[in-house]
Amino acid sequence: MRSYLSFLKGLGPDHGAELKALLEEPSRPVRFAADHAGLSGPSLDALRGLGIERLYSHQAEALRFTTRGEDVMVATPTASGKTLIYNLSLLEMTLKDPGARGLYIFPLKALERDQLDALGLLRGQDQAPLISGAVYDGDTSDYKRKKIRHAPPRVIITNPDMLHFSFLPYHHLWEDFFRDLKLVVIDEVHAYRGIFGSHMALVLKRLERVLAHYGASPQYILLSATVANPGELAQSLVGRPFRVITESGAPGARRNIAFVEPYTSATTAAARLFVAAAKRGLRTIAFTRSRRATEIMYMTVSQMAPSLTKKVSSYRAGFLPEERRAIEKGLASGKMAGVISTSALEMGMDIGSLDVCILVGYPGTIINTWQRGGRVGRAGREAAIVLIAQPDALDQYFLKHPEEILSRGFEAAVLDPENTEVLKAHLPCAASELPLKETDEELPDSPAYRKALSELETENLLLKAHDEALWLSARKRPQRLVNLRSIGESYTLIQETKKGPVVMGRSDGIRVFKECHEGALYLHRGKQYLVKSLDVAQRDVHLVQRDVNYYTRALSEKETEILEVISGKPVKSFVARLGRLKVTERVVGYEKRKLFTGELLDSAPLNLGPLVFETVGLWMEMEPEVAREVARSGGHFMGGIHALEHAAISLFPLFALCDRNDVGGIAHALHPQVKRPAVFIYDGYPGGVGLAARGFSVIEELLKRTLDLLESCDCEEGCPSCIQSPKCGSGNKPLDKDAAVLTLRYLLGEKPLGLGEEPRTVPEPYAKPKEERAAARIGYFDLETQRLAEEVGGWNKPHLMGLSVAVLLEEGFEPEVFYEEDVSSLVARLKELDLVVGFNIKKFDYGVLSGYADPGLFRKLPTLDILDELH
Repeated sequence: MRSYLSFLKGLGPDHGAELKALLEEPSRPVRFAADHAGLSGPSLDALRGLGIERLYSHQAEALRFTTRGEDVMVATPTASGKTLIYNLSLLEMTLKDPGARGLYIFPLKALERDQLDALGLLRGQDQAPLISGAVYDGDTSDYKRKKIRHAPPRVIITNPDMLHFSFLPYHHLWEDFFRDLKLVVIDEVHAYRGIFGSHMALVLKRLERVLAHYGASPQYILLSATVANPGELAQSLVGRPFRVITESGAPGARRNIAFVEPYTSATTAAARLFVAAAKRGLRTIAFTRSRRATEIMYMTVSQMAPSLTKKVSSYRAGFLPEERRAIEKGLASGKMAGVISTSALEMGMDIGSLDVCILVGYPGTIINTWQRGGRVGRAGREAAIVLIAQPDALDQYFLKHPEEILSRGFEAAVLDPENTEVLKAHLPCAASELPLKETDEELPDSPAYRKALSELETENLLLKAHDEALWLSARKRPQRLVNLRSIGESYTLIQETKKGPVVMGRSDGIRVFKECHEGALYLHRGKQYLVKSLDVAQRDVHLVQRDVNYYTRALSEKETEILEVISGKPVKSFVARLGRLKVTERVVGYEKRKLFTGELLDSAPLNLGPLVFETVGLWMEMEPEVAREVARSGGHFMGGIHALEHAAISLFPLFALCDRNDVGGIAHALHPQVKRPAVFIYDGYPGGVGLAARGFSVIEELLKRTLDLLESCDCEEGCPSCIQSPKCGSGNKPLDKDAAVLTLRYLLGEKPLGLGEEPRTVPEPYAKPKEERAAARIGYFDLETQRLAEEVGGWNKPHLMGLSVAVLLEEGFEPEVFYEEDVSSLVARLKELDLVVGFNIKKFDYGVLSGYADPGLFRKLPTLDILDELH
């Protein structure tokens, strides 16, 4: 039973890896519900048929809400019995309404077949299935699709792409099904984050429009792995409040988590561990970060242990449906000793009881770590998780702080359903399905919606009807142009072969200039392709297959322009701001570097047009003294803030469900608008998807973790584990690790700023201020700060002091009191006044408030400063 423990403790040179830490996750006791949540007789019979006599506490709690018609979000660990919740909920609905139907939506095809099998297990006393179901996806034949549309079963199981491409554009073919739709189930909700989540939110709003057209208003059940913000995520997706259940009653077996440092390649060490575990009779699953790594590890295992070749398989996207089914069946039956997979097997399908999970590199988030680790230790069996660290900042962070895998909270899943670019993609789709109205109840009544509507009309993508306020789509099937996992214009990847051109796939316009420029090496399904040409006009990329010993990396230059300040706050010894940015990036060349060693082989210039997009970003405004002190210590200040930017971005996934490639950044030794040093971190997608807003809310904690990462890294001058970035457009130059550490200590207040001599002047507005309101109103204003002048480095830094309390007295009204969380309301009130009266208000009071809002706004306020008048 515990042979895996002796296996873990015996790790050493023979396995090509060293055991750095071994932690134990204790078992979790079962908590049963006191009753059956009011389930009817047929539901109870179905449970007994499954061998279930009692419900877990969270299952019963959810069923009590669903049977009352409430929308529910269940966020509990893997293998906690969430499937039973929605299947029983639908069964109860059908007993009350024989015509009721359900729509189940899963992010992966592999999950759909598994859920169809689970549905078939709900049987009555005569052993007949109680709920009929069918999968409708890209693998479903045309014959079966037509049959399903003609006579829909009780449940249709599909995915977001099919809902977008096949259901909504042809909703008239689904009229009977939509009229009777009573339940929509969306599983693995944590997958809907960032740009994919923003698209999904608009797909669901389009679904709501179509359902309302047919008079349907279904109930929603959402299910997810544990996330930091389940209620917020559910509401962002569906646009309505949810009952949230997060306390699981399901038992959990004890698991041991090993943290391993490989001597050489992490993939090679993983292959050795996989073979060693399999030879001990431990059924094993390994997760890699890429398709290529999956295939390389499988080949290595086969070479090390030929006897395992037929008992082990790789598993990834790109396999034929029948290949995937055979592998899943072999795992579930126990005929296979193990599998090596990409993330494709991390979500909820049942693949039987496994003993060891090998993670080839940290999966990027705590949620994904436990999702993958949840593949082992089912049915009460103890199990082990082995994390093999790679030379990556997050991997090394957890190698040095292994206890945080167990202690730190889950990340937040963020998305932005009002992203202008996403709205502009989906509004023509919605208009082609049903004409758009100016005030459409199922679509957001917001400035972003109205802006997108106006721009689409100007671009002739929406056509306004003459007789009433309706918009029609200019295209017949605009859905075909929208990729739910990307944004903006996409480029077609075309492979040139002896038999002629072959379409390989697509790449979005944000990444294509960096990854598919002429001369670039592009990787696709483990093979190398040389980019012969990038046709910007036709949006085509032409490639030929090549086997070479190098890779390419684009070199670029970036500029950021602040368009609008949304929010701000003083943090220790700097000011953090959140706002809209315009990012301009030019790819100016590329490097050829040798595989494995990274040795520079050659470089070449490129002359591509600028890539310009608007997004949302956060930035840190630093005091000029920081630059002077770093220079005085012998450090390279630009290299320091450049290193700080890289390290902070690498740790961004600690706080939000994202990849480091989802965010961009740039450091300025002197930003022309801020007129001081600044580091920007922004959403890497046009319009923003909520990542920068999340970073702004946790900026101090992010910088603390960044400082900890730099101080704990054993390298002297910086390495891939701390400050070097594989995506750096300037080739990781300049970088100064020591300067980054010193800068962070100043920013976090660990080193005090010196007393400045010149008072800080409030700069011009970052963006054009709104026109002043004309009103004969006078207000008297004063405030107190959180910190004293000596705590922030002098009276010349009021923007760092923080607001404690402010009082505003307008003539003819009662005094108003404002605290730090009320700053936006306070600024709005000051802008309403015809005259603001105070003592030393221009240099001090407004200086304090400039830490929270666009500093230039205060120059426009009509102000009577009594101290000025005395002078």
